[in-house]
Amino acid sequence: VLAGSQTGNKSDYQLLKELCDDGTIIVDDANPLELSKYIIEKDADLFIGGVKERPIAYKLGIGFCDHNHERKTPLAGYVGMLNFAKEIHATVTSPVWNFAPRRQRLAVK
Repeated sequence: VLAGSQTGNKSDYQLLKELCDDGTIIVDDANPLELSKYIIEKDADLFIGGVKERPIAYKLGIGFCDHNHERKTPLAGYVGMLNFAKEIHATVTSPVWNFAPRRQRLAVK
């Protein structure tokens, strides 16, 4: 797992550290090359980020969930968790990933 923020302060990062499991990589304002490196290194299946990270996920052939502050679908509370689960399910199980080069490579192994 990789977690981070572009605008987080010291207390935000302390909270991330407390919430995350051991071994979680915590980054501060990572650039696209750094994020791409971690996605490849950790063999991620899903990227949850803001609108600027979407192209990174799609270029690397993994699902993406848009979690930015301008969203139209709420993610807070019980209903928000249901909405989030629906988004995750839709992107991870999308048939388009059967045609992504990364998935085709993995199917051959």
